[in-house]
Amino acid sequence: MKKRIFIACILLSAGIANAQNSPVKEAEPPKETSVKPPEKKEDPNWGIKFSGFIRNDIFFDSRQVVSARPANQGELLLYPANVNNDINGKDINAAPSLDMLAITTRLVGTVNGPDAFGAKTSGGIEAEFFGNANGNENVFRLRHAIARLDWPKTQLALGQYWHPLFVTDCFPGVLSFNTGMPFQPFARNPQIRLTQKFGKEFNLILAAISQTEAFVSSGPGTNIALGAAVGSQAYISNAVVPNLHAQLQYKGKNFLAGIAFDYKSLRPALSAAYAVGALTYVVSTERVNSLTFETYAKITTKAVIAKAEFLTGQNMYDHLMIGGYLAYGTAPAVTYKPITVNSYWVEIMGTGKKVIPGIFVGYTYNNGASKDNAVASYSRGITASKTSIANIFRISPRLETISGKFKFGLEAEITTAAYGAAESNAKVTGTTNSVTDNRILFISSYSF
Repeated sequence: MKKRIFIACILLSAGIANAQNSPVKEAEPPKETSVKPPEKKEDPNWGIKFSGFIRNDIFFDSRQVVSARPANQGELLLYPANVNNDINGKDINAAPSLDMLAITTRLVGTVNGPDAFGAKTSGGIEAEFFGNANGNENVFRLRHAIARLDWPKTQLALGQYWHPLFVTDCFPGVLSFNTGMPFQPFARNPQIRLTQKFGKEFNLILAAISQTEAFVSSGPGTNIALGAAVGSQAYISNAVVPNLHAQLQYKGKNFLAGIAFDYKSLRPALSAAYAVGALTYVVSTERVNSLTFETYAKITTKAVIAKAEFLTGQNMYDHLMIGGYLAYGTAPAVTYKPITVNSYWVEIMGTGKKVIPGIFVGYTYNNGASKDNAVASYSRGITASKTSIANIFRISPRLETISGKFKFGLEAEITTAAYGAAESNAKVTGTTNSVTDNRILFISSYSF
């Protein structure tokens, strides 16, 4: 018994000693129980999405034409060239032409992103291969670059986009790339545009606009009064005041209508010649101010869409229409007056998805300036005391057929211009001579 007690004591002593010599494991600190907020993921719709079309145009003209661009191929047909007889009395401009072009092929980028300043944001970039001047066709050029902030009832848009006189909800749907020129105002401009909604159907559009590229006014290229005519944005830049626009629009489910007022001021020259012994110059601060009024309407039914527009405009050169302004007096006392043109167009088209017929009719005429005895003209198709356009008429029936993303179209564009001798206020009052171009246009377009 004593032996067993002795052995137990030895084992107990050994266990205590081993426990004292072993390291004690410290308690681990409690694990953090706080949860990290989930990372905010970007909306998959943010970014840029590309679309566009590959387009080819084939067109025949029965005579030579005046074109906004290209000058030597006539894609943007305005009106037929006047008779130009040779020494034998034969019209040089009666020669027909045939062209094929793919330069209207287009790439569009639609941009969406996160909200800013409490508004939804969006934007768009659009470009094509039309080039920005005669001689550089096939060069990639910017059409639109616009950013938008949209609040519940207000939109602020900044960048380059259609001039507000080109109403994107009501413009000619012709196949021709001229989009109804010279009856429809056509220009893309740097601008700041504010659209304010009143209820669900009324919009007030206010804009401050500049000029760029082909959509510029005409004036003396040397910045000296009575110099040779050249198109440039300098004339509106030097006026400091931007092109100002106001438009009220009603937009219902099946009916659209609007009225617009446009004000433009140009400073055509910075100086004028002043001769005292040797030729010297004096500062010229004269301006040419112009007003334009436009009204339009569109009706949509189950079977057809009908559109119409009327415009009475002054100094419409930058919109690729006929007209501009006249200069008066002798240097250094040179003043200016705008030429007024009136324009009407009507269009009816089908609403089918596969076969779409349509017809466009346009008419514009020259009202001249409000003052006689002009000494120079900075305009398109109209001069003072020389041969000028009195009026232009066009009728364009068309037919489109669509399958998937592919479209074929055929259009006849019959344009007649009446030429006559202008008075010193640029208005044609006497006998006129009508000249007609018959264009047959075939287009193919593959959208993506």
